[in-house]
Amino acid sequence: MASDSNRADDPAEARLEDALERVAHGATVSVPAILVQRGLTLAFTAILTNGFAASSYGAFALARRLQRFLLRLTLGFRSGLSRFLPNAASDDERDALATFASLLLVGVATAFGVALFAAAPLVTEAANEGPTFRLLLRVFAVGLPAGVWLFTVTEVLRGIEAVGPLNLALRVGFPTAQLVVGAIATYVFEDLAVAAVGVLAAMGLVGVAAAIWLVRERGFRPRLRGAEARRLRRKYLRFTLPLFLGGFATTTQRLGFYPLIAVFLSSVAGGVFAVGVLLGTLVRLPLMGINQFIPPVAAALNEEDHREALKRLYHVTSRLVLIGVTALSIPVVVYREAVMGLFGPTFVKYAPLLPGFIVAQYAACAAGSVGILLTMTDNQRALLVVNVVITAFLAVTAIPLTRRFGLAGLVAGYVLMLTVNNGLEVAVLYYLEGLQPFTRLHAKPLVAAIPLAAVALGVKAAVSGAAAPVVGSVAGLVAYAKSLQLLGFTQVERRLGATLVSRYREALADARG
Repeated sequence: MASDSNRADDPAEARLEDALERVAHGATVSVPAILVQRGLTLAFTAILTNGFAASSYGAFALARRLQRFLLRLTLGFRSGLSRFLPNAASDDERDALATFASLLLVGVATAFGVALFAAAPLVTEAANEGPTFRLLLRVFAVGLPAGVWLFTVTEVLRGIEAVGPLNLALRVGFPTAQLVVGAIATYVFEDLAVAAVGVLAAMGLVGVAAAIWLVRERGFRPRLRGAEARRLRRKYLRFTLPLFLGGFATTTQRLGFYPLIAVFLSSVAGGVFAVGVLLGTLVRLPLMGINQFIPPVAAALNEEDHREALKRLYHVTSRLVLIGVTALSIPVVVYREAVMGLFGPTFVKYAPLLPGFIVAQYAACAAGSVGILLTMTDNQRALLVVNVVITAFLAVTAIPLTRRFGLAGLVAGYVLMLTVNNGLEVAVLYYLEGLQPFTRLHAKPLVAAIPLAAVALGVKAAVSGAAAPVVGSVAGLVAYAKSLQLLGFTQVERRLGATLVSRYREALADARG
């Protein structure tokens, strides 16, 4: 009773509880959906890597990542949807924002797609690849607007906090369709170009289905004119233009390694790097779950000037992310040979590089939703400066490292970039907003990681065969959970945990019913 009374007397605590409830609502559906998405994406990749030569898959991966470079640039204009839709004053304003953002994003994507299609022969020559690579590059160029459309519609879903449709479209629908077309392309047509066409068609069709849901269920209608339309367009552009310009830096940080691979390394290296990044992003699952509805929640707290609640929200969510990424990282590092073996014998030879990808993502996740908080507190210009600095740092480190040490040097540059980038963002957020993620409680998952690593390594040494990764990971995670339990949880963490458990029970009960 006393704790309930304290929460009622503390407005910041009440707002924190409401914010965590909304985040938990998103995570309840999002975490399982992201697990499904990652599993389906891993299966799709494994089908291609085992069905085609490593060099052929590498050409496919390289062409797709070069397209994704332009896709990520275009998506710099979409963050305004999460920023402004939660606070739209009316349905007309909501519709005007969504319409303008959609036209802007698809228009920019079309321009980028035409440019990539025209530049395909020059890119192919620079990469020293053949006609198959040029064909793949042009297929992905033509399909660029379809990919941008899918991510635009799902960002609208995120902005209105439509949890189920968002996850059904982005986390289940598209990855399932991608897996199906990948299997057909591999086992029926034996052609990677068919896989590329199928992936892009799936993105476009899922995006159209999600848009139909928005029209039918939420009443969205295209709206280009109106008394407020011009003001809203200016407002949207003022917010997103720095993010779009900053996207040249952030996208270079995330995907600029692939142009380096094209120029300095081989298509096999491109395939290995793509698989390493995919496996590295597995440890991002806790951050991705938390981030599903951090943007609208943080935007609302910032808009209403609830600073203390925002500070507490950041502490709690960053600590939960650290607990999760630690649990996921250690088993992948310990059993790296078995993990890389899922993609074929060629990839096992590169297993020593996998810890680099994991460490890079661990560093990127350790501070929680720092980049989102910079954006949702309207510090996008500061984020632009940070990203320009980091991109310059990447250029002066990754290029010489790649030229001197090959793929190993490129991975080292990847680790440096993500580590320095996240550290600098934390420093800037603290300087501008007084927000920082860490408390003494963040040491608990690091201490609990010691028995997790010890058990996993012990099982690896004692058990042979395919059972070792399963037994070692499960036993290690049990030891990790017991250690965290002994170290203790805070009242807020227990309350959030209870909320999540309650929601999962309700979801399971509904599924059974």
